[in-house]
Amino acid sequence: MKTKLTINMFNSETITLNETTVTETNLRGLNLLVILSASSTGAGKKFLKSPQTCITQDFLTAKEIVLTGENLPFDAIICDAELSKKGVADFSRFLSSQQITGHTPLLLLSFQEKADSASLLSHLKGFDDVITANISPADLNEKIGILKKYKSLKSSMPYHQEKLQYFPFDHRGFNYIAKRALDILLSSFLLLLVSPFFIIIAIAIKLESRGPVFYRSKRAGRWYKVFTFYKFRTMIVNADSMIANLQYMNEYKDHKTSFFFKLKDDPRVTRVGKFLRKTSLDELPQLINVLKGDMSIVGNRPLPLYEAQTITVDKSAKRFFATAGITGLWQIEGRSNENLTIDERIAMDVAYADNASFLYDLKIMLKTPKELIHKSNV
Repeated sequence: MKTKLTINMFNSETITLNETTVTETNLRGLNLLVILSASSTGAGKKFLKSPQTCITQDFLTAKEIVLTGENLPFDAIICDAELSKKGVADFSRFLSSQQITGHTPLLLLSFQEKADSASLLSHLKGFDDVITANISPADLNEKIGILKKYKSLKSSMPYHQEKLQYFPFDHRGFNYIAKRALDILLSSFLLLLVSPFFIIIAIAIKLESRGPVFYRSKRAGRWYKVFTFYKFRTMIVNADSMIANLQYMNEYKDHKTSFFFKLKDDPRVTRVGKFLRKTSLDELPQLINVLKGDMSIVGNRPLPLYEAQTITVDKSAKRFFATAGITGLWQIEGRSNENLTIDERIAMDVAYADNASFLYDLKIMLKTPKELIHKSNV
């Protein structure tokens, strides 16, 4: 049965193609190379409308565009996921041979409402991420921007991803299997256990202030992979827009050049939010991220994009070699330290990336409950 996919991006002209509704998206400023299947061409042209975008239906033409170099460099190259997997894989190898993929994001475009990103990326090597037709222009710009930054850092830093043979979670060995199995079992069990609290917390949040129950934001996890991060909302609506005006209250002493933003007695936090933060109940929805595979129980905290984009130092960027997690080395050793500096925070994240293992994760997990009891009001 055919499904109808509606993408609401702007109040602009809407077209219909094969019972798929797509809204016109303006991506001025992005120089894109897009390869679409015949069935997606009409929708794709509307979705990716930009004066600088080159759209073609065959890989031969796409290769000629790359070889002529007339429109290089591209901000990103996007391939329709409905194209022949053999053709897509061959094109990816071609781009690699032309040294394009080292600095240009390579994305798969799916017109399915819920694309199986993990499956697509596992079968089509060389691609950085999967986007769907419901992605907003702002999110696409942010995703391309952070992928370009990651690729730039990766090519210049002394720690190359392909050379990290010592990092235990890069391979399908004991550490990877044990960590992922524990994540799935523990997150599933805890979600069932705390489901009644979800209802109570949701009611409390709604009774105190208008706005959504959940706070959603784009975060950068391992290898700068961008995903949607979930928490219970603990602040007033539009709290993120107040960050610039509150930088003077940043607890990190070097706040003028700080990667991180943390306030004590944050004025944006609601009364219910203070309780949720004090008890860490606001973190419970992140179990959904763990179950989905965006995060792990243990790892480095995933950063908001405005923080991740400021990390341009090679040593600092190494923190992104580790999985993103709910708890980690910073939570058990540095969170209650009001005098913690940026360098010390980064050093903890890098230390976890260097020493990560399944047993190390277990040690951090065992120490976490004690720290939750004694932690400061952050």
